[in-house]
Amino acid sequence: MAYYADISRYRPVKDWRLVKRNCPFLISKATEGTDYTDPTLDDFIRGCENNEIPYWLYAYLRNGNEPAQAVFLTEVCKARAGKYFVGYALDAEEGNAATDVKRAMDYLAGSGKKFMLYTGYADYSRYQEIIRSRPSGCAWWESRYGLNNGTYNSGYPCHSGVDLHQYTSIGHCPGITPQCDLNRLTGSRTEAWFCTGEQTAEDPDGTVLDHAGVFQERKDRKGEVSYQGHLRGIGWANWQCDGAMAGSTGQSRRVEALRISPVKHMDVTVHIRDIGDKLYKNITESTIIGTTGQEKRLEALKIESGDTVYLYRVHQKNLGWSRWCVNGQWAGEKGKSLQIEAVEIQVADIAYLAHVQGSGDTVWMADGMTAGTTGSALRLEALRIKSQHCGNIEAQAHIQDEGWIDYGTVNQNILIGTAGEKKRLECLRLKGNFEWRAHIQGTGWTQWTRADGVSTLGTVGRSLRMEAVEMRKI
Repeated sequence: MAYYADISRYRPVKDWRLVKRNCPFLISKATEGTDYTDPTLDDFIRGCENNEIPYWLYAYLRNGNEPAQAVFLTEVCKARAGKYFVGYALDAEEGNAATDVKRAMDYLAGSGKKFMLYTGYADYSRYQEIIRSRPSGCAWWESRYGLNNGTYNSGYPCHSGVDLHQYTSIGHCPGITPQCDLNRLTGSRTEAWFCTGEQTAEDPDGTVLDHAGVFQERKDRKGEVSYQGHLRGIGWANWQCDGAMAGSTGQSRRVEALRISPVKHMDVTVHIRDIGDKLYKNITESTIIGTTGQEKRLEALKIESGDTVYLYRVHQKNLGWSRWCVNGQWAGEKGKSLQIEAVEIQVADIAYLAHVQGSGDTVWMADGMTAGTTGSALRLEALRIKSQHCGNIEAQAHIQDEGWIDYGTVNQNILIGTAGEKKRLECLRLKGNFEWRAHIQGTGWTQWTRADGVSTLGTVGRSLRMEAVEMRKI
């Protein structure tokens, strides 16, 4: 039978030989406040090191200035701890403010060592949020005694999610002064986790917050366009599709690679840490876009396609969600060393491209974005419209010096208006399963209007230019 004991100067080790035989690891008090060091600390560390017993050292947090107490704990321990030191613990049982305890935890999270947060069962509501959002390298240690008769009483369980449960303060452990604190593993973390404390290099993207934020759906979903993320600490997550989130938010978990199953042809460029821009041409769903096993984050994403207009955006660390982008635009900011944490991709409902005075064709816009210009006094000379979810589209245009022209059913290859003739579009009549509005010289934006094949937007006989349009599915 293994014993998981935590001790202090009041319940010291009496026989290290017996402790080594029965205790896979030990926990002992190291500090209290910012000015007290346990007088038995040096003897405890020496005993653990000489007997090759893994050990944890904790700070009893006085109420107030908890971050400074965490600093004091690490300073005291660094000067003494040796090879078998596993990590730190914070004992919060003085009604400590959760925000201050969180700041102390944040400090320990940067130490490169594992650590634990100790709370009482009755204090769960006070610390619930910081417990839930603790990083992956932090275990939750909770006390609940129940009858407190030296044994575990199943009628008084700890909270769900606890990693180490302190179940009595009057336990018996071979080799330790009687009536010591005893704990049990709940199964959330293995015994090996509590016994190994190798310090690893700090990840450049910080600590993952496993229990925080929002994680994508944990089942495969395939659709018109499907995509899958390779996520830090997880690997390939489930497939998502048609605008659903792949990845996570609020967990500081990087996306390292993507797989995308496109409608038809797609080229993808990503910006990868230490590599820069990398183009993947004519991808299939088996194409790995990025890296795996190299701990390299994706920082930006660009999609290009000649047959389908896509909308996509990324959630980037510290910046949140980017704007929705269309083919050829970068989602995510390069040059800031910030990881992509989530991706959403969908096929646009309706796309449209403006031909503008002086600059020619713009890029494709879609689903409510502005095609053309406002505030620049530039005429809109032509449009192309591509319906992807809005059925057939019919168009009529009133053009400077030409009057009304009926284009019938249009697609992305039909130019509605003129190019190279310096003629303004003055009025449009559109029909399809969408609504639209136009920006008109002198009056600005019209109201959103259903494309019913009857209503017109613009003017006739007033020589006023159309300057921009927006369209969206009803």
